[in-house]
Amino acid sequence: MKRYLLDTHLVYWWMTADARLGKATRRIIARHEMVVSSASVWEMVLKNASGRLPLPRGSLIDSLEADGFVLLPILPRHVEAVRGLNFPHPDPFDRLLVAQAVDERLTLLTRDAAILALGLDCVTEG
Repeated sequence: MKRYLLDTHLVYWWMTADARLGKATRRIIARHEMVVSSASVWEMVLKNASGRLPLPRGSLIDSLEADGFVLLPILPRHVEAVRGLNFPHPDPFDRLLVAQAVDERLTLLTRDAAILALGLDCVTEG
């Protein structure tokens, strides 16, 4: 079974039942193992604290686990793997997600045009 790492915006769209997620991405999520990085939870919490992202009440982690997502911690080797990325992308969260996908042999599912434009084998459009 293929394992996917969800980009933060897809996690958020899932949690908020946003129509932008789309039927095709919902099917992928329903049929495969989905992993959510602690980096995505951290990014959402930071954006929420600055008033840029409303979040549902309650524990994000409990909600994600209840939906069957596997939570991936940020490990030291993931941080070290960022050093080995040879592409220009300024967002540290996106860089960490790519590094985690490579290190954990996951496919990063995203709609981020800048990440998709990199043409990485570990990235697919969701």
